[in-house]
Amino acid sequence: MKRKNICFSLFVLGLIATVTALLVWGVYSRLSRPPITQTLDPDRPMVALTFDDGPSPRYTPQILDILYQTQTPATFFLVGERMEGGRLLIREMKTVGHQVECHTYSHQNLSALTGEEIRQEVALAQEELEKILPGHKFRYLRPPYGSYTQKVEQEAGITLAMWTVDSRDSEPGQEDKIYSNVVDHIKDGDVVVLHDCPETARVLESIILTLKEKGYQLVTLDQLAARLTQEEKEALIIPSTWKGKS
Repeated sequence: MKRKNICFSLFVLGLIATVTALLVWGVYSRLSRPPITQTLDPDRPMVALTFDDGPSPRYTPQILDILYQTQTPATFFLVGERMEGGRLLIREMKTVGHQVECHTYSHQNLSALTGEEIRQEVALAQEELEKILPGHKFRYLRPPYGSYTQKVEQEAGITLAMWTVDSRDSEPGQEDKIYSNVVDHIKDGDVVVLHDCPETARVLESIILTLKEKGYQLVTLDQLAARLTQEEKEALIIPSTWKGKS
């Protein structure tokens, strides 16, 4: 009986070791992917897809796979306290050409914080990022819930980046609605807000393919900003015409 138990235990340990090795190999193999290739035409319409609340160990890999398969660069607004568990995913973002930006350290409503607390939310997130991507500095901050005040603008220390199209992908089981919220309301120069969540992972490929069929080039926030006029950039960044959950 003891021998059977020992054999079973060894089998379980071997299985765990094999699965772990495969997972580690799978994650590291992602880092060897060459960068996303793109040839932009300044005369064709551009749209930026942005993803908030990551990295998620379950859904961010799915989103990254879809983006890579469709050769679509995007912008990720990351939460500092979630970065440690997603170190390799963040490195993959940078390696393949995605833009990495700030969604605060602990996803608090910045409008309810003191000036010092606002500065800390950005500084702590920056510290976490530099442990993973040394020397990388955030250029944009997306305030959680889309909530900001003049004090938030003044204390954050970096530019606030909002959005113009809300996918409302935080509504469970509404993939068809999420799809239509994006593709039925899109126009040149739009910034779409999405999240690292199951609904987005399920509908993202359809959104990307439809937008490309409509003639849109999908770009990072920096790429989009580079072709906007100063007035258009200011309108995009702040104020936002909609303050909702993000």
